[in-house]
Amino acid sequence: MRRSWMGGWVAVMLAALPALAAAQQAAPAADAAATVNAVWVERKVSFTYMPLTSYYSCDGLRDKVRWILKELGAKPGFKVRSRGCIETQGPELFPGVEIVASFPRAATPELLEQLAAEASKRQLAARAAGKPDPVTEATAQFPARVKRVEFQSSRTALDDLQDGDCELMEQLLRNHVFDEFGVNVVEERISCVPRQVTLGAVRMTVEVLVPVPTP
Repeated sequence: MRRSWMGGWVAVMLAALPALAAAQQAAPAADAAATVNAVWVERKVSFTYMPLTSYYSCDGLRDKVRWILKELGAKPGFKVRSRGCIETQGPELFPGVEIVASFPRAATPELLEQLAAEASKRQLAARAAGKPDPVTEATAQFPARVKRVEFQSSRTALDDLQDGDCELMEQLLRNHVFDEFGVNVVEERISCVPRQVTLGAVRMTVEVLVPVPTP
């Protein structure tokens, strides 16, 4: 009986070997499918914050937007400049920022054609002004993968994203600032109540492309 049982177990294992080998071959293929060719795309966006509940100084808004862009994976060296500021210190009524930042985008033929045209225009403008041709790597490609980023607000003042930042996140979303940088919103639960700070006001999940680290 024991020899018969052992023989049956071996037969089952031998029968399963092809399936196991196929699964091992499929794993790298699935991993490769998750990788796409991407290019850095720079966009310039102006944004004015219109508060009803939480007010920021010009520096405060600038720093908060910088943190958000860093969390989203903006290319190092991005710029956030204050604009439309009147007060020298303290809360500003309608503070604004000008953002110049690059994010990875899938290198589709349409996007590559658009970037090449934009680069040509910059070169022509530089030549017309008697300046050196700007160095551009607009179509340089690199492997990238989708990454999920979660934003969750807190009442704790030490946390980077607080419940009082609800209006800011909502306006960045509604004014299509995230869209400009290719951020895909997967889940959005932003509950802003005018003149009232709501507990757990921001729950948002987004997807962005990030470069694959080099070995």
